[in-house]
Order: sequence, then structure tokens, then C-alpha cells
Amino acid sequence: MLDIITSSIEAHGGLSRWEGIRQIKATFIPDGAALKLRGQEAFAGRPTQVTVDTRVQRVTFDPYLAPAQIGIYTPFRTAVETRDGIVLEGLDNPRHSFAFDGSPWTASQLAYFVGCALWTYFTLPFSLVLDGVQCEEIEPWTDDGETWRAVRVIFPKSYVTHSREQTLYFDDKGLIRRHDYAVEIAGGSPAAHYLHDHQKFGDFVFPTRRRIYPRGNDRRPNREIVLMSADLTDFEFIADAKPQDDWCVDTCD
Repeated sequence: MLDIITSSIEAHGGLSRWEGIRQIKATFIPDGAALKLRGQEAFAGRPTQVTVDTRVQRVTFDPYLAPAQIGIYTPFRTAVETRDGIVLEGLDNPRHSFAFDGSPWTASQLAYFVGCALWTYFTLPFSLVLDGVQCEEIEPWTDDGETWRAVRVIFPKSYVTHSREQTLYFDDKGLIRRHDYAVEIAGGSPAAHYLHDHQKFGDFVFPTRRRIYPRGNDRRPNREIVLMSADLTDFEFIADAKPQDDWCVDTCD
């Protein structure tokens, strides 16, 4: 394993502690031009509790778009339900449902986009030790007067994320400060994702502000456009949580 990956895992809380938790909960406030472009202004600026399963790709949002609704993400199915478990909307194989013409997203498509993103974000850098993940250190990158070590990551096909190839940038403390990828469900749009205001919650360190910008061919961001933002607080780590939904376990393990 690359020394920078080892250092980063320790800086964010350590692998042994990570392996002892099953879920992460946090208050999540989303915003950004992408939500408005896709007709999902109702999701912007409204706090929701996000629950991320650390062992399988599963995320829930409560509330989701309406006070009594929850949103559920897995790679192979998304759904909108009442808190009583009544399915209001569902979508199988959601990744294949996206068009590249700028058309509005349904509530189930939005759950896929945001759920896929947050599962990736919350599980890094710990997920870099998973089988099949390839990491290669590349040339450093200087940003706002700071020089960060850079690692190109290639995820296996079984790891559902924005794009198989991504780049992570680490500061001298081992903290992830930037994350580059292409959003395949949006036509491969290149993005530069900046992580700010890292704070310690219990045994773990997480950024509390995330800002995502369009990225040019020179790797520089267009900071005039905030594609997505995520403000995150009240992180909670749960060791003994039960799976959130039986139908998800079979499709995600």
C-alpha cells in the first residue's frame, strides 16, 4: 500500500476503528447549480439526516423531498417511501435511466446521484484498501499556495461510483483536500471536489464543507460555478446497527 494511503487512513481515524462501525449518520444540507438544472430545487438548502452503511453500498435520507418521506439508495435500486414503508416511487437499475440531454431528474434518480456520491465520499480513504482498488501516486499538485500529493485511483467494476478513474489529493497531514472525477451519469462531466473544515467527531475526522466545481482540461476548477455543495454536521458512528432494508442486502453484498 502507498505510504500516503496508510497515512491518510490513520489521519482520518484508523482502519481498526473503521472496521468496528456499521453506519455513519450526519445532518446533510445540499445545494448547487446541478440541483436547479435537474429540476430538484426542493432538495436544495433543506437539512436531512443521511445514513451511510459502511459495509454495503446503501444510503438513506430522512426526510426526503417531503416531511414524511425517506429516500433509499443502492446501486441497483432506489426508492422513495413513507416512514411506514409504503413505496411511493421506485427505480430498478437506476444508473441506466439517465439521459445526457439535461432533462429533469425524478426523485428516484436524484436519490441515485446523491446516494452514490455520499457513499463514495463517506467511505474514503478507508475504501482504498478494498480488493481490486488500484492506487498510483502521480505528480504533486499546487493549489492556493499548498502542494498536495496526488494519487490516481482505479476502482473495480463492482464499486459503483461516479467514474472508475478518480484522483485524490492529500495535504501534509494526510487529509483528503481535493477529489477529481467525471460524473458519468451527466455525460462524463469533469469535476473538482474540494473538502474544507475538517473536524474530529469521536474517533474520526471528516470534512464539514464540500464544494464541487467544473474542472477544465488543465485540472483547474471554475470557481464561479458551484455544481454541488454539501454542508455536514452532527456525525454519529454506530457499531451495532441493523441493516436498513432486507431487499437491499441481497443486491448490495
